[in-house]
Amino acid sequence: MTLRDRGTMKWTSIFLPEHIASLRKLKTEIDHAYERKPSIDPEQWADFEAKIQYAYRTGMDCEIRYWRNWTTEMVCGVIETVDPIGGALRIDGVDIPFKEIVWVSLEDV
Repeated sequence: MTLRDRGTMKWTSIFLPEHIASLRKLKTEIDHAYERKPSIDPEQWADFEAKIQYAYRTGMDCEIRYWRNWTTEMVCGVIETVDPIGGALRIDGVDIPFKEIVWVSLEDV
């Protein structure tokens, strides 16, 4: 005697069309709840890089928006450290990898 499992077939009989419709609706709501990571072109990244260098050298406050956990987060303050080898910077106690940065602006004094 061998034990044969029907796999997912055994669960399909439980789902009613209403269940399937509500699951699809829930999936689309979840998909729309999260943002897509903005793409940064090389020209825009060069601008970000110049602003980061200027803010770090002068001690000027700046605003950095970065991508984390499927959303854009923001931090403002003075850049404490820049690690070009590790590819990250530290601002206001937050470590941000360069690849997560989506926006940089300098604070007007």
